[in-house]
Amino acid sequence: MKIVSNSSPLIALAKIEKLDILEYDIVIPKAVFNETTEPEKEYMKELYEWGKDKVVDVRNRKAVEYLELILGKGEAETIVLSEELNAEMPC
Repeated sequence: MKIVSNSSPLIALAKIEKLDILEYDIVIPKAVFNETTEPEKEYMKELYEWGKDKVVDVRNRKAVEYLELILGKGEAETIVLSEELNAEMPC
């Protein structure tokens, strides 16, 4: 089972130096990774090192664009990626 993370939990865990407690198969949408690793962002280095191998591209760009009408890009990609990965899982 893969877990898709938004930026808030990652930033919170980086802040208390507990990113290492995430033992599950965590994936991060590209927008969330970019959001959390922008230059001058707090905890950018820690989040870059921790997440660089966990980045996944979202396939359904139309769904992301639709959700971006009411949500931020990271949130939109998190929702769509969660749905994409859930659809791939056998029942």
